[in-house]
Amino acid sequence: MIQFKHIRSRIAFTFLTVVVAIQLAGLIPLKYALDKHANQLAEEQINVGERVFVSLLQHNTQSLKQATQVLAADFAFREAVATNDAETIESALESYQGRIHAQVAYYISNRDDLVIGTADNQTALFGPNAKVDAMQAIVDNQSGMLKFDIVDGKPYQLITVPVKAPDVIGWIVMGFAVDGRLASQIKQLTHLDVAFVQKTPQHDWQLISGTADHALSNLLVKTVADVYRQKMSLHRVDFNDQSYHLKIRSLHQAGDEALLVVLQGSVEPFIQDLSLLFKSMILLTLVGVCILAALIWYVSRKTTEPIAALVKEADYIAMGDYDKEIQVNSIDEIGHLAKALNSMREAVLQRTLRIQRLAFNDELTGLSNRLAFIQGVHQALLTHAESKQKLSVIVINIHRFKPINQTLGRDFGDDLLRHVGQVLKQNVLGEHDMVARLDADEFAVMLQHTDQAQATRYADKLLHVFEQPVSVQGQAIDVRTGIGISLYPDHGMNEEALLNHAETALQESKAKKSPWIVYNTALEIDQSETLTLISDLKEAIQQDQLLLYIQPKIDVKTRRALGGEALIRWVHPEKGMIFPDQFIPFAEQTGIISDITNWMLLRACQVLAGFRKQGLDITLAVNLSTRDLNNMELPEQIAHLLSSHGLDAKALKLEITEGSLMQDPERAELVVKKLAAMGLHLAIDDFGTGYSSLAYLRQLPVQELKIDRSFVMFMDKNSGDASIVKSTIDLAHNLGLIVVAEGIENEFVLNQLARLGCNEGQGYFIGKPMPEKDFSVWLQRWEGQNEIDIDIGDDLSYAINPLDVEVQKDPFKLDYLN
Repeated sequence: MIQFKHIRSRIAFTFLTVVVAIQLAGLIPLKYALDKHANQLAEEQINVGERVFVSLLQHNTQSLKQATQVLAADFAFREAVATNDAETIESALESYQGRIHAQVAYYISNRDDLVIGTADNQTALFGPNAKVDAMQAIVDNQSGMLKFDIVDGKPYQLITVPVKAPDVIGWIVMGFAVDGRLASQIKQLTHLDVAFVQKTPQHDWQLISGTADHALSNLLVKTVADVYRQKMSLHRVDFNDQSYHLKIRSLHQAGDEALLVVLQGSVEPFIQDLSLLFKSMILLTLVGVCILAALIWYVSRKTTEPIAALVKEADYIAMGDYDKEIQVNSIDEIGHLAKALNSMREAVLQRTLRIQRLAFNDELTGLSNRLAFIQGVHQALLTHAESKQKLSVIVINIHRFKPINQTLGRDFGDDLLRHVGQVLKQNVLGEHDMVARLDADEFAVMLQHTDQAQATRYADKLLHVFEQPVSVQGQAIDVRTGIGISLYPDHGMNEEALLNHAETALQESKAKKSPWIVYNTALEIDQSETLTLISDLKEAIQQDQLLLYIQPKIDVKTRRALGGEALIRWVHPEKGMIFPDQFIPFAEQTGIISDITNWMLLRACQVLAGFRKQGLDITLAVNLSTRDLNNMELPEQIAHLLSSHGLDAKALKLEITEGSLMQDPERAELVVKKLAAMGLHLAIDDFGTGYSSLAYLRQLPVQELKIDRSFVMFMDKNSGDASIVKSTIDLAHNLGLIVVAEGIENEFVLNQLARLGCNEGQGYFIGKPMPEKDFSVWLQRWEGQNEIDIDIGDDLSYAINPLDVEVQKDPFKLDYLN
């Protein structure tokens, strides 16, 4: 099947095919009809020729008979007949023979005893059949028939005229040769070739005379020999690629003798005449087809032009060009199709715009998303690579967003994110700078044409902006951020490297509570060094390089010391004091955390046993990790430690975080319930930073809930934090839980917590983490003065004095794993 590239070609081809088929359907029958007509004309011609031939013979016969009758009526001739004057009769016959151009002339009396002829007709007069032929001729002429005969091998037409005196006394017989003259005469009248052929006992069929050429005449002789006996009025033969019609008429038939006249007419002249007509019609048909083809092509092109234009417009739509509206210039089906395409274009445009918005925009804030930011940085780098100018990528994270979102509601959190996004957008340095929201509480800013100094000034500017509490839904809330900075080309040559390095710097900023950090390779080195430390950690446990620190905890209302939280330090023989945030997360990942927990429980029991001996009835809290809560043997291990040190279950508290509970809630719940069944005091640590709810926690056998320090530290400055703390205290009390506040750094906050009903508290205002041996000293001073300013590192002799390191957070939090 033919494949067409254009519909106009298909239409033109289809119509042309139909037209050509119709023309052929007309021409083929026409050709057949013309051929048939040519044959009919040829047949008619030969029939007419036959009639002319017969008429000619009859006319000749009548003329010759009249001429012969003149002789028969001549008185002298009749007298010579009456007297049997043979000489006079012969002379008269000879004279008339020459006058009427007869080849045979003789007189025959009724008595058959006198036959006189010219000297040249001896065979006719005295041949074996002469008398019979003469008598037959007389009979035939009397009946009006033409009489032909073969005399002495030659064909003649015989004419008989009676001689009367007054009765018939004899007959004059005249014979005219059937020869070429007669044939030519017939041809002049009929325009047909004429041939006389005869058969005698002595000879087979032979041509006597004819008007056709010799080859055709010989062919006729052979054909006549085959077909003359057939009862057909017309015969057809082919010779030299031409067709001939033959009309065979018998002139004489007697015994083995036969004389035939053959009228022959070629069909070719008629065919040629009609072929010329047919060729003219073909030419006219071709001209007509060409004109019609041009017309069909023009019409099809004009008809399909609107369709082609719509196809072109559809191609534009397929290529993503949705801006150009399709012009509708007609009200027919094409117009309806154009309107439909316009509707489709508009619908696709709207969907595409929505997809692009979803793909490259953050629906919540209206800012670009991570993908759009990466593409934007990539495009900017292409320009900066040519101009060799610097570029900054700044990643900003909102601290404590999850608890804010959980406590104050998702709508509040969404509004806070929108507010932060707008603040970042309003404080960019140039119109080509870019702000995006990368994650839930993480934003990114690309500052073009900025070096490190400009980037850090921008970070300071943001910190200054967020120093003041922001108002969201009419409520002031303090926003704290961490910022990581990377620079092109110093920290990466592509967008992925720059963004990753900025996020690495951000993580370091969060870990060190630094306002902002510019990426440097040392951050990567620190991670490598941390891995090295992990390999040394097992050895540290065995070689007793770990220290137990205690951060005091008091009753908020009475300010009576209740005990403390057991913390850990690692005194590395080469690196000095190492804080837990540098090795605890990796200890958790490698499983060493279980050994550390076992060490902490052992040391806590040893310290408690020592305090008991000193008469101090205090408690120590030890943090448990996720792995510990999945250890089904932990309850038995703790029971063994307590019994081996002579302690009851009330002496030891266990702090677990929300995150550690959520890793494997069912398994953790089993372990927690076993520990509770032993009478151990369980506390939820850092409440508000995880994902659990009080509804879930109330199902656990815990007695205490510790509010994360990030809410407590600034509650004197931030009403939102104060609201969160108050709400948490109220909810915990409703569940029958003791509330412990972390991060108390001044007396105002301590008093505020007392007013809110908080039960216990810990923080730098009460006491920084201190070596276990200093806790009794602090306890004496706190109990005595109810206010203490203790220096806990003066008597340490480590390579790095712990007090030389700025302590900005609770030093030991196993929940740093999360």
